[in-house]
Amino acid sequence: MTEHNFSVYNAFSSSPFGGCAAGIVDQAADLKESEMLRIAREVGAPATCFITANSGKIIRTRFFSPLTEYPMCGHAAIALGAWLRDSQLLAFDQSRIASIRLNTPHAFADIKVQQNSDEDLEVFLTLPPAQFTPASAGDDEIASVLDIDPRKLDSDLQSAITLTDFRTLLVPMKDLSDLESIVPDANKIRAFCSRTELDTIFVFAPSQGDWSNGIRCREFCPAIGSLESAASGTTNRSVSCFLYQRGRLASTNDGSLTLSISQGVEIARPSHITSVVSISAGNVSRVDIGGRATKVVNGSFLSPF
Repeated sequence: MTEHNFSVYNAFSSSPFGGCAAGIVDQAADLKESEMLRIAREVGAPATCFITANSGKIIRTRFFSPLTEYPMCGHAAIALGAWLRDSQLLAFDQSRIASIRLNTPHAFADIKVQQNSDEDLEVFLTLPPAQFTPASAGDDEIASVLDIDPRKLDSDLQSAITLTDFRTLLVPMKDLSDLESIVPDANKIRAFCSRTELDTIFVFAPSQGDWSNGIRCREFCPAIGSLESAASGTTNRSVSCFLYQRGRLASTNDGSLTLSISQGVEIARPSHITSVVSISAGNVSRVDIGGRATKVVNGSFLSPF
């Protein structure tokens, strides 16, 4: 039997039992893909990060849910940044910032770890602008899948499809109370996603009446193994780009905009995500998605691998 060290962090939360859980397994270079998947099922988190190489500035990883491999995973990347700090594997500059490149077999991203104090740490994942295509389903069909009145959708913004870690339908809603009232039906959502070649449905609404004051969101994921995600990294990048491109955020041609995003409230795992949208010549040039992460499990397990 082989002993594997692992940790579990709650990403996008500064306290236990909030945020979205992510497993971290170190020294995973010798594990086969099938073995990683079996370990991810045993860990049981929405995502588990397997570290296959670490040269200090470049970290090679693979991300698995209990069902499949992810090309990239925003919340697990945030957890990884916190794990690297806790494991004393980061070199901080005079501004108390450490920068690393995260490589997977399918994608890459840059991570910035900001040590605000001995106890306070923020991790940001830098991502390129999101791309969108029109939704293949109309408001009536989308509303039927969510069991809501179609008039509760924000038809002025129009739903769209974006490719993040998954193929996701973005569904803007008018009012926060309507978003909170959704009771997701796993079978209906799974059948709709299969029919429309989607992975997840992401609904969002202004949290205080105006989009610039922040948003509340929910992501329904039964097609990929979880009814609802407590926190989404790369999808919230897409929402930030979506709102800027449609003129719902502060108007600026150059500079940056910061958006505060809440998620996971309805499933009792509150998460806080910060999105910093960089603008150049009126276009989004990049998005930094970040937040805090809290370690909740540290130990080892035995396997035959």
